[in-house]
Amino acid sequence: MNFGIFKINFIVFAIAVIAAVILSGCANELPDSQMPQDDSPGIAAVSENDAGIVIETALQRGEGPFNIMERLKIDRKLRQGILEMLANETDFTRLKVGERFAGIFEPDAGTLLEFVYFQNEITSHRVIISYSENDGTVGFSYVLEEKPSEIRYRLISGTLNSTTLDAELRGLGLPSNIVGMAANILEAKVAFRTDARTGDEFELLLQETYYADSSAGVIVDKIVDDRTEILFVSYSGKRAGTHKGYKYFDGVKSSYNAHYTEDGEALISSGLRYPLDRIHITSNYGNRVHPVTGVRTMHNGVDYRASVGTPVYAVADGKVVESRFNELSGNYIAIRHNDNSTSYYLHLSKRNVNVGANVRVRQVIGASGNTGRTNGPHLHFGFKQPNGSWMNPLQKRMIAADKLTGEKLEKLKEQISEIKKIYKAEQCDM
Repeated sequence: MNFGIFKINFIVFAIAVIAAVILSGCANELPDSQMPQDDSPGIAAVSENDAGIVIETALQRGEGPFNIMERLKIDRKLRQGILEMLANETDFTRLKVGERFAGIFEPDAGTLLEFVYFQNEITSHRVIISYSENDGTVGFSYVLEEKPSEIRYRLISGTLNSTTLDAELRGLGLPSNIVGMAANILEAKVAFRTDARTGDEFELLLQETYYADSSAGVIVDKIVDDRTEILFVSYSGKRAGTHKGYKYFDGVKSSYNAHYTEDGEALISSGLRYPLDRIHITSNYGNRVHPVTGVRTMHNGVDYRASVGTPVYAVADGKVVESRFNELSGNYIAIRHNDNSTSYYLHLSKRNVNVGANVRVRQVIGASGNTGRTNGPHLHFGFKQPNGSWMNPLQKRMIAADKLTGEKLEKLKEQISEIKKIYKAEQCDM
């Protein structure tokens, strides 16, 4: 298809659609559903197939599905129905920048026929919209599309050549999501900052999904990165000790889906991350001379350099238990996590969440500032243990789930048995 000719025809067509809507007033030609042009901001591609005119766009930073629908000029009356159809099938709280969406429009009238979310290379979630000619009502139906794929296993063994596990795994060509997952699992047990040593050994057993990609004209096997699972991970070091974790699956969307030791102890951390994008510690945890009072006191947290207005993130999933102002802490937020520990974020210029709100790891909860008793803009980050005593935030490890017992523990042991069989088979192939 000649894209240049299509672009001219598409603009003429768009003008015609607007005129038709104004003149006809047809109930099915909803006023906010006129198609965006192919050169509209954020539109990635325009094409045409048997279904209609397909307009694709990609998620940008800070956006959600409503932003996508606005860009595709989907009528407000349709948006909620589309989201309701997708709510039980997808998790829009974990969308990533660059994920693709599309609207498929009827060529003659510009009516929206389908809304598509391309979750990955092989999975598409489609909402099909139908319009009644009798009473003008709108119907929605959901279709899941999966391209053919194949499950394969891969055993990776390595030795730490530095104290950074991330660098070792990236050096093996593993995608960033798997690198982060492996580190997240092991950090529940291994204090890499203090205990990792050159020569420590690690293993990962991966379950990977392959599909046949023919986009370049040649059929090539490719991996669907967001389908890769770590079935088994181990780490062994003279100082760190030996630790092993196994993947446990308890059903779709179960909160128990995680990695565990053989006796059922949760290993997957709830994602304890840094509260800022850029980390520069200006004052550590411990005794110090207070910069404002000049008195030696206990500093119950870590200070990070941050200019006023810098986004501050929740370091793990949790529930907001405090969001207020006082003279010493200024604007501050406290979040209670799954293990009943509590993280604190002080001296904020802005608070984005209220008491009772459930927050996700890396959710923006506010902005750094210079409120309260400070000698300059920064973020004070603290952690209280479940017993209420302060601890060094840099030594905090999060546990995401309770220890498995009863039927769940038995189910874990059955799954571990199967994982060990796969592990042995992959060992023989190495």
